Amino acid sequence: MTSREFVRKWVEKAEENLRAAEVLAERGMYAAACFHVQQAAEMALKGLLINLAGIQPLTHSLVEIAEKVMEYSTARLPDVNELRWLQEHYLQIRYPNARLSKYVAEEAERAVRIAAEVVKAVNEEIRR
Repeated sequence: MTSREFVRKWVEKAEENLRAAEVLAERGMYAAACFHVQQAAEMALKGLLINLAGIQPLTHSLVEIAEKVMEYSTARLPDVNELRWLQEHYLQIRYPNARLSKYVAEEAERAVRIAAEVVKAVNEEIRR
């Protein structure tokens, strides 16, 4: 497998998670949707970093990965505050005691929007 094919696999997984999140949000499964969009953004960013620098960070922090990406790229990623908000869902959804309130539609919609922006920016950068 070439490095280009390897990177494409990361982005395809990101796109699959994004589509899954959209379906889950439409069906009212907002927490699960938020988890999948966090995964989509993480996979897309890691794929881009592998493409740019040949490194795969061992973190789930979207902010850390995006900061590393920006050392090699001028990709038009969402604002760091949006990425920080999205990365919080990685833990909040995995552990029942990490969050006291239920997820709502507006959160899922916001999360899907942010992840879609990440995936779009990554695809644009990879095509350059």
